[in-house]
Amino acid sequence: MKKLAIVTLLIMVPFVSNINANIDSMNLGKEGHTVMAELGTVSWCPHCPPASEKMYELFTSGGHDFYYVTLVYDKNPLAQDRGKWLNDVYIPMLYVDGGYIVTDNSDENNFENAISAGEQRATHPVSVEVNAKWVGENEIEVSVNVTNDGSKPYIGHLRVYVAEITSRWKDEKELPFHYAFLDFAINNYVIVMPHKTAHATATWNAAYASKGLDFSGIQEGNIMIVASIAHWMPHLGKNPWDRPAWSTMFLTQFVDDADGIAI
Repeated sequence: MKKLAIVTLLIMVPFVSNINANIDSMNLGKEGHTVMAELGTVSWCPHCPPASEKMYELFTSGGHDFYYVTLVYDKNPLAQDRGKWLNDVYIPMLYVDGGYIVTDNSDENNFENAISAGEQRATHPVSVEVNAKWVGENEIEVSVNVTNDGSKPYIGHLRVYVAEITSRWKDEKELPFHYAFLDFAINNYVIVMPHKTAHATATWNAAYASKGLDFSGIQEGNIMIVASIAHWMPHLGKNPWDRPAWSTMFLTQFVDDADGIAI
């Protein structure tokens, strides 16, 4: 691992405690789900190209049920914002299901083991389905269904990532990143009643991205739309290091399901 200086302090909400997992587990009812993974990286890191290629290999092999995006911190301030929420100060680092599992690539099997463990964890009985289509130059229409198969109302954090399959940004070996996160098309909360489906739609324009950023030049056939749904309950995630002490913990919401579509 190589240290990355992302200076951030998270405000620890008082009601979050170690009993969250016990409270939340009473509502878990689904074994196995589609995993959401986020790979934190930068363009100048010599350890990052092997991590990038490993994730691409795992995804394209089709051997695991997951989607992922690459957070290129030094090229995209929106990716850096996400890294700050995860309190990520070392790279490369993989966050599985919002931080349920966090691991580096110090062992070549770490990423695959983390994704496999994520596939087997119990989640809420909720599923997400995403569709997307081009509606103009630099413009994509996204629609999402979140279905609650449980017996209780579900409040979830819906994130819809827009990613470039072959990125405009290159790693330390001058190779393009894979599935590089650009922006969120949707980043909102949804309430889904028992045995019902909630719908969300948005039109995302690359020329008018969040924070005034301009990602014009996106190309048809090179965009992946990935949706994740996470239960609203915050948990304390643990990063796999001890120093600096302020960066070891982070507030997170564990992902219950993910879906993606290439367009």
